[in-house]
This record gives sequence, structure tokens and C-alpha cells, in this order.
Amino acid sequence: MGALAERHGYRLVFTVGLDVRPLVAAMALAQHLGDHAATAVVVPTFEHAEPYRRIVTELADLITPVGFYRRGHRWPGCADGGRRWW
Repeated sequence: MGALAERHGYRLVFTVGLDVRPLVAAMALAQHLGDHAATAVVVPTFEHAEPYRRIVTELADLITPVGFYRRGHRWPGCADGGRRWW
């Protein structure tokens, strides 16, 4: 994942592994992003981020092997344009 981060101009600082329920995972992601002023989240597959893609791109860039989604990305198919995660 470090190489993937570097390809987009980022440096991997630390990794977070979650083995909790989805709501707790979403809250933990938001907390880590805020506490560490993270500017990007790097995941090994899009499937790792799919349930949390909206919360991640509300707060940071999302980097996957198949795509780069800037902070503020609007996800299709959401009534609010994909911006709100709460």
C-alpha cells in the first residue's frame, strides 16, 4: 500500500485494521481522520472502503488500486449527491 500511496504523492504513515461492526468502524475512521489530520486513506481493494467511501471522501482523498477519489467526491446514486454520510 505504501507504493500505491507514493504513486499519488502521499506517504503511508500508519495502518489501521478494524474488526468491528460497521457503525463502530465508521466512527473509528472519522475519529482517526480527524485526530491525525489525514489527507488520504489508502486501501488494498475498493471493497475495503466501499461501505465507508462517503465518510472517507467527506474528510480525505480515497486511494484504491482502481481509482483515486478526491475529498468532496460526489458518489452517484445518492439523493444528496453522495456528500452526506450521516
